[in-house]
Amino acid sequence: MTSQYQRDSQTSVGYGNTPSCSLEKVHETNWQLFMWFASLEKVESYVCLFIVSWDVVNNAELSTKEFEEEITTMIQMIENLGANYTNYSMILNNYKNCRYNNDQANQTIRHSLVRNSWAELENCGLKVSSTVSDQLTRCSPSQRGYLRRMIISRIRSFQPFAHVLKENAMFKNQTSNLKKENSQDDQESLKRENEKLRAQITDLIKENSQQQVALGNLTNLSWNDDDPNNSKKLIRDITDLQDMLSDFTMVQGNDYKINNEAATALLEKWDCKVNNPGSRTNLVLGFLLQRVAIDTIMTAADKYFNGNFTNQDSDLEMDLINATANLIYCTESLRDKRKGDDDITKITPIKIRQNVYSALSCRGLPVDHTLIKDTAKKLLEEMNLYREVVDEETKDELDEQAIQITHKVIHIFYFRLKTQASEPTYQFFDAGQPVEPRLMQGAFGNDEIRKLEVEACGFPCIGIFSSDKLNSKIFMKAQVITRPKQ
Repeated sequence: MTSQYQRDSQTSVGYGNTPSCSLEKVHETNWQLFMWFASLEKVESYVCLFIVSWDVVNNAELSTKEFEEEITTMIQMIENLGANYTNYSMILNNYKNCRYNNDQANQTIRHSLVRNSWAELENCGLKVSSTVSDQLTRCSPSQRGYLRRMIISRIRSFQPFAHVLKENAMFKNQTSNLKKENSQDDQESLKRENEKLRAQITDLIKENSQQQVALGNLTNLSWNDDDPNNSKKLIRDITDLQDMLSDFTMVQGNDYKINNEAATALLEKWDCKVNNPGSRTNLVLGFLLQRVAIDTIMTAADKYFNGNFTNQDSDLEMDLINATANLIYCTESLRDKRKGDDDITKITPIKIRQNVYSALSCRGLPVDHTLIKDTAKKLLEEMNLYREVVDEETKDELDEQAIQITHKVIHIFYFRLKTQASEPTYQFFDAGQPVEPRLMQGAFGNDEIRKLEVEACGFPCIGIFSSDKLNSKIFMKAQVITRPKQ
């Protein structure tokens, strides 16, 4: 008995009169094509093969029911494979619509889909698509049906793998989500813990800062940069005082008239070798008056702090200074007579001195204090012994300058210098002393130093003087006028 497949094969016409496919005689080309069909690995390849296998069937031979069933089955199976293949189900739907509609637009789409399908098959290894197309055309309807059922079977075989892959993907997503959730929970927990630690650190810093303030920062003897007792600001204030004294003791110009007799006596007192009157004499006299001004103020201040000042209406600053001296003496005795190696005891006398005199420099002896006003008056009287101020406006200005200079001299020399960790002292230089550039400032060059000596010193050298130059520190050099050595 001859099978349906044998009958179809025998009635199919191949090249010439040779059957294109026969169970009794397998043509080499047919076998290679069969092997190629079986070697296809991608879903999209079978979709393309499905389209071209149906496209060789003309509309007259098209079985609508069979076409509808097969293409619907293909679409459903491809959609079951997952989202990655939805594009191919759309291609099949488009091809289905084109076969049912013969208008020009749909036929253009159909030809494009078929052309793209053949191109895809050629990319998969099909060498001559036109020959295969002719061969499919010569196949009987049942042979083409076998081919399409093989395609459907192959697509169906992908479904278990797709299901496994889908489950694996879902498992990975779930695992990833769990990890992400756990990671987010861990991150939130770490974030909260970090915020707690930051808050604790902030509280500790604040507490430590408060303790430092409460303890007065006992181990630190230096002043902050913005503190008025910082050494740089102290030097700047000393420079301002120099400028004020220079203006206050001026004797040159039409606003002033020099008392030659008193001026000559002053020059002789300080052993100045200049002839009065003269332009150089006026310069030297101005320097001497600066020293006279400082001496006058300091003499009055010494009397006040020793309790011998006339009109002493308030002993507050003097009492505080005396109490501080006693407290410093006691803490120094504790340091020297009691055993121990702590730093607090060593620096306590210094801190007491620094803080008390810092307070005095801020509030002690204001400009309206009796000492300041009476000393300023005495200062003006002393200046008027050596020069007379002719201009009334200048005279009024000097009254205010005398107050400011008196206040500044006392505050710098009696309070501000004592706020430093190592207390600076001051030193005037007398006429005839050798010039020392390290301690003096004036109109002289380094090559002239050996030939010069001091004529007059208007402002003292302020510094920490030590036989060891490395431990010395000069805050302000002395202002001097020099002369050739006698």
